[in-house]
Amino acid sequence: MIGIAGTDEKAALLKSEFGFDEAINYHTTKDMTKAIAEVCPNGVDIYYDNVSGAVSDSVHANINRLGRIIVCGAISAYNDTSVPQGPRVEPFLIRKSALMQGFIVSNYAEKFPEGMKHLSQWLSEGKLHAAETVVEGFENIPQAFIGLFEGRNKGKMIVKI
Repeated sequence: MIGIAGTDEKAALLKSEFGFDEAINYHTTKDMTKAIAEVCPNGVDIYYDNVSGAVSDSVHANINRLGRIIVCGAISAYNDTSVPQGPRVEPFLIRKSALMQGFIVSNYAEKFPEGMKHLSQWLSEGKLHAAETVVEGFENIPQAFIGLFEGRNKGKMIVKI
């Protein structure tokens, strides 16, 4: 399992705390497509995309035949004022017969009780690891929100009121 993060500290956390085999810092890596190919010499089977943009373009270039791309976020484009341009995914999807599907958590609202049961059990058993960045004070909500988009959080960003 390979992780991609925006700082060396977060990349190290992916490996030490969350069990990733390798981690790439996309801010310091000059050629993401090559770096992904190096840590995934047999290609990428499954890509969980929460970012979009240039990082995803590099993963798409390494996607395997019948690979799967799960898209639940596009934070790299949330503040864009125009539609971002970049490589088109269709050639990769067609050539590799890969599947790409978006989702949002509310699509599964009816499964929330079952999900909470399993997630809380896994958390208490140590099978699931969680990281949080806690910001104190209601007045710091704007700074926490901006920090989320700047990558200053490790895990879930929480404002404690």
